[in-house]
Amino acid sequence: MKAIKSLHRTVFIGMATLLISVEIAQAGITATQSDVEYLARWQATYDGLLKMKPKWGKQGAGAFKVSLDAGVPILFLDVRTPKEWQEGVIKDALLINLNKLPTPENLARLPEDRNVIIGIYCKAGHRSTLALALLHQLGYKNAINMSGGIEAWRKAGYPVVAPK
Repeated sequence: MKAIKSLHRTVFIGMATLLISVEIAQAGITATQSDVEYLARWQATYDGLLKMKPKWGKQGAGAFKVSLDAGVPILFLDVRTPKEWQEGVIKDALLINLNKLPTPENLARLPEDRNVIIGIYCKAGHRSTLALALLHQLGYKNAINMSGGIEAWRKAGYPVVAPK
């Protein structure tokens, strides 16, 4: 268990470094005082993730399904690998592998409207948590991690389609 916690912490630190680098590169900022601001923003997001409650950035598959059935527009973001995508996706999901998400061309595929509801999922919920941190850093206030990932979606018997 300690090894898993250590691995998660290492992944979070690695993603923090990556996220900060992407923001700095996108803004064309050189290493200055503003780097401290980026680090502080990352730390606030990271602290929020550690204390994540179901109503803050994380919901189960059932909550997403109920919202869809009620007509709530949700953009699903699938951050799995291309091989995993071939196993099926949630209908109309945007497929961007987590490792390729923080590239300019893939960031450009995200909606301009930062208030859109984005349901992020992977296989079981770990990679989507990292994607959630990135999207919150980018200002997507309604990005939500699907706890349990597509495995939870499938286990509940919800539909999966072939990727486009």
